[in-house]
Amino acid sequence: MYTPAGLVAGIVLALYAIAYIYYGRHILERRVVEASAERRTPAHTMFDGVDYVPANKYVLYGHHFASIAGAGPIVGPAIAMAYGWGLPLLWIIFGNIFIGAVHDYLSLMASVRHGGVSIMSVSENVMGRRAKYIFLLYVYSALILVLAAFISVNAKLFAVQPSSASKAMIYMPLAVMLGFLMYRTRLSPRASTVIGLAALALGIAFAVKYPFLIPGDAYHTWLILLALYSFIASVLPVWYLLQPRDYLNAYVLWSFVGLAILGALGIAWKGLTGPAYTSFAPKIFVGQATPFWPAIPLIIACGALSGFHSVVASGTTSKQLASELDALMIGYGGMLTEGAVSSMAVVIPIAFAWQHPGFSEFLKAMGMKEQVIETYRQNGILVLNKIQRFTLGYGFMLGQAFGGSTAVASFMAKFAGIALATFILTTLDSATRLARFAWQEMFDWLADRSPIAYNIVANRFVASGIAVLLGAGLAYPSVVINGKPAPAYNIIWPAFSGTNQLLAALALLTSALWVYAVLRKRDVRTNLLIQAPAWFLWITVTAALIWWTAAVLPHYPWIQKVGAGSMVLVSLAADFLLIYLYVVGLQRARKAAVEAAARRA
Repeated sequence: MYTPAGLVAGIVLALYAIAYIYYGRHILERRVVEASAERRTPAHTMFDGVDYVPANKYVLYGHHFASIAGAGPIVGPAIAMAYGWGLPLLWIIFGNIFIGAVHDYLSLMASVRHGGVSIMSVSENVMGRRAKYIFLLYVYSALILVLAAFISVNAKLFAVQPSSASKAMIYMPLAVMLGFLMYRTRLSPRASTVIGLAALALGIAFAVKYPFLIPGDAYHTWLILLALYSFIASVLPVWYLLQPRDYLNAYVLWSFVGLAILGALGIAWKGLTGPAYTSFAPKIFVGQATPFWPAIPLIIACGALSGFHSVVASGTTSKQLASELDALMIGYGGMLTEGAVSSMAVVIPIAFAWQHPGFSEFLKAMGMKEQVIETYRQNGILVLNKIQRFTLGYGFMLGQAFGGSTAVASFMAKFAGIALATFILTTLDSATRLARFAWQEMFDWLADRSPIAYNIVANRFVASGIAVLLGAGLAYPSVVINGKPAPAYNIIWPAFSGTNQLLAALALLTSALWVYAVLRKRDVRTNLLIQAPAWFLWITVTAALIWWTAAVLPHYPWIQKVGAGSMVLVSLAADFLLIYLYVVGLQRARKAAVEAAARRA
């Protein structure tokens, strides 16, 4: 069936615009949360110059978006194209509008109203003290899998595309420079931004021209260097590196999304050559048939929705929010932007390049081996690995949009790799910082009993170091699949995705209970808008993880079977305990509502 690329892109953008205005602003912001600029946020009331720092809303939007937009919105959809492009696109749009964006916004606002604490601590207020520590244990397990998956993905990317590594090495001192200009000089944010962007443009041009090559085992060398970077970046003050780095990153990511939209418009009347549907259960994980339902949350992690976002929103973003009215653009809008990354910059380019007659010539121009090109002609784009599907499909689409230029396509493919590295790096140090916060909260009971022991255990260097060692340790061992070496993310990805999506369901259920019990919004329509998607997601992901444990995990190498399998089993156990506490909390809130009504009567 002939499907114009522009038609698909237009429908996606229109749905997102309607969702932002109606679902986000009119329902969530005004009716449910009743956000107000007059209510002071924790960034002002608890200012400490390290974690609690009020930020310009555009700077914070950039930081938040860059933190949540890791490899998930790119790698996941690239894998999911095994189903064809139709089913993954439907999941991305549905998940974005009805689950992901709602989850992100409510997690952010619940944290802001409770002094900037994590969503795990919010659960204590609505489900009891036990819920907090069970939730913290769950989140910590999920964050270790995030670190393991993203360190592995980034190490593989740097090994196969050294220009991305060059850009990362140049980027860090530029971010420190921008932080100094914005917070330690009298330069305005606008002037500082202009200087930072000019330096960034020169840095990207240098990175494309002079890739950084590591001889020998580049993958494992980069894995060690990235683990060291994650530790250092996570213990520095937020204004020093993390916030300005993510602000600069946002411009790269906006350019990346903007170029994808221009590319889709440039090929608007050209057809998508890939099939909209291939199979309901293609063989994806270690040769096992992988049914779209319930397994899709194990594949598309962050493009549609992500529990990691609730930890970012309530862990770092809520501590920097200058006004409650900024939260809609940052929380709800940030998630829709991530959906645009998945649909406009991954699904559409891959679907366009899939069997395009000019794509094999482009592969030849990019230096691909002849046997790869010949296999591509027979089997389509799925013969390429996940990163190649994305970078080469993105570059080819833009090359076709701008007159069929191979030079443009080649440059844009490299730029796509740089953008992917930008996504991943921000997630690495944010995840490490968040794991530190979760670790410290898990031991807050020790502060009164033994302050000395608490100061040792909760020390930021100790807490960050433990998280990095666990994540890197899980990602480091060599993995052999079908007799061939493969990066660890091939194994860890579904475990990370599953625990991450289950976290989203639990965080959204916590937010729903917060709306019911604390905000006292008890009309049926409001609660259904939040609880129905949360329960649908919980059922889907729980079923998917049970399927993965029974059908896929037995085929994994020993170290990942033990490591990733243990994390998933801990997550499932904590999951059912939290559901029990959620039901108890809901019953308690309903009983309190009935008693309050009786007293008023």
